[in-house]
Amino acid sequence: MSPQAPRRQTGSWILVPLGTLVRVIVGVAAALLVLGLIATGTLARVASGTVVADRAMVVAEQAAAERDLERGYERATDQVRKARALKLAIPAQQVDAIANKALADLFTLRHSALVSMGQLVGAPADAAEAYAKSTEQALDQKGGQQQPSAAPVLLAPRLYAIVSRFNDLATQIAERATTELTQSPTPTPTPTVRPTPTPIPTR
Repeated sequence: MSPQAPRRQTGSWILVPLGTLVRVIVGVAAALLVLGLIATGTLARVASGTVVADRAMVVAEQAAAERDLERGYERATDQVRKARALKLAIPAQQVDAIANKALADLFTLRHSALVSMGQLVGAPADAAEAYAKSTEQALDQKGGQQQPSAAPVLLAPRLYAIVSRFNDLATQIAERATTELTQSPTPTPTPTVRPTPTPIPTR
């Protein structure tokens, strides 16, 4: 009697180690998480260094930019006033005209920078104008007073651009006014007196 051949199983199971199965599950979950971050734009903002500021951060950065503007404004206006107070060689009327124009230009420049800041944080044109005026009044009331040192704030690039541009232009205005105030007066040309020829007597 011949031995009976073993029966072949119709179904089969693949045995996978538990560690490999866990790694596969973790990998799939990570891939789904990355896809979700890409879909919401979070990963793109992190990669580009962009951070969405909340309201408190916007207020802090706006206040820091206002302080930087005011420091530049006071520095430029002080330079003009100190040059004006010197014993100058040009006429007093010319001194007043140069200094007053420079101070008016600096005031207008600060106002324009504040309006730009108001628009940058989302205020419409009318609200930005009102913000600039109220901020000017508050800054002028604090002018010359010792203010407590605030914690340093890293300005957002667009706020920094406004402050930097203001400081550059304010420095130019103050330097130009100082140069004009301390210039030597232009000498008035003295008319040349020519002798009147003596008539020759006739005989």
